[in-house]
Amino acid sequence: MNSDSGRPPVPLWLLASPFGLSFVALMFKSPIARKAMFLPIVGAVIRITAIGLSPGDYATACALALQVFKMCDFLVLTDAHLELRLVGQTAPSAGSLPLFERAKWVMRLLASPRLIGWTSEPKNGSIPPRPTETSRIRFAIKQIMYLALHLLTVNILGITLRLSPGFSQHGPGLAGSGWGRRSVDALQYYGVVWTWLTISHRVWVLMLLSTGRWMPSDFPPMFASLGNAYTLRRFWGQTHQQMLRRATTSHGSFVSDKLLRLPRHGRLSRCIQLYVAFFISGAVHHWGDYMIMPLNGPGLRASGSMQFFLLQAVAIHCEDIMISAGRRMGWSFDLKPTWRRTASRIVGCVYVWQWFTWCLPIGMDPLVRFGMIENGVQVQIIQEACKFFGKGCHFST
Repeated sequence: MNSDSGRPPVPLWLLASPFGLSFVALMFKSPIARKAMFLPIVGAVIRITAIGLSPGDYATACALALQVFKMCDFLVLTDAHLELRLVGQTAPSAGSLPLFERAKWVMRLLASPRLIGWTSEPKNGSIPPRPTETSRIRFAIKQIMYLALHLLTVNILGITLRLSPGFSQHGPGLAGSGWGRRSVDALQYYGVVWTWLTISHRVWVLMLLSTGRWMPSDFPPMFASLGNAYTLRRFWGQTHQQMLRRATTSHGSFVSDKLLRLPRHGRLSRCIQLYVAFFISGAVHHWGDYMIMPLNGPGLRASGSMQFFLLQAVAIHCEDIMISAGRRMGWSFDLKPTWRRTASRIVGCVYVWQWFTWCLPIGMDPLVRFGMIENGVQVQIIQEACKFFGKGCHFST
């Protein structure tokens, strides 16, 4: 991929190497060999970091950084062959499977970052309900229709984002906009994130469906209903996509359970796990930020990702304290009659929205200055349609 930051392009084989090495590492029967394979994976990502990526490749940069933490979990912190099991798996461990069956086991593990269909699948409602469709063909057709709709949506949002001065590389940034504009920009940006992640998920679903080994019930939606995001904990723990969940929670559990040896369900243990989880999230995005920085850029201090994600942990911690105190005084979101419960949840959703309106510039403004929005992937269905029909439409690109 070519870089707009003054760095040479990263060879395609090097970009693919962390993922290929991950597959090879999980194929080894020996735990020692699996742990040793973590080093070349880290080395490959560090090499890519030294070369750098373009601002438009920010999603790829974050995916590479995330792969390091995922493999730290699967190869170092966890004995994946013994501790991770498919639902219905009869073999005592993945290492006891024949070579071809073990390869399928590894592929299923790498293909499901939320561990859907595994005994370790989250059971606390963080995964949205599974589809009830039983026909692969009908389900695939629905995915294609939704995919077309999402592409049109991201096209419209791309136009509106580029018309907003807050997302201009040489503009005032989100922090320099008025609160009303900033609130709208926060909604627009989340809409873009939601749509792009949903597009990538639907493409991935279609690819896996084509193998004939997965059923529609194996693919719950990427995001849960926004109506449930009436607290920050619910937004991050249930509504938002869960692709980082395993990588973040495993590191938190390792710190609290094995390093500090805290009581597993104690208050301090939950607090430690909360902060470690958001530290890992911040590290993934902070590393991604650095990959797209110009060669002679200001360095890691220019990134706001770590500060943004640690702020989420602090806010959730404070929120938990306030909700706990409110419940002791008899206050609850589960109010009766229904209209009171609905009204309280609407107020909660507005509070979450305004929280992100305040803190989003901390993480986003440095990325805007690096040109992530203006140099990002563009969908131009509307623009091309206007050219085709000769209406003389002109949209910001």
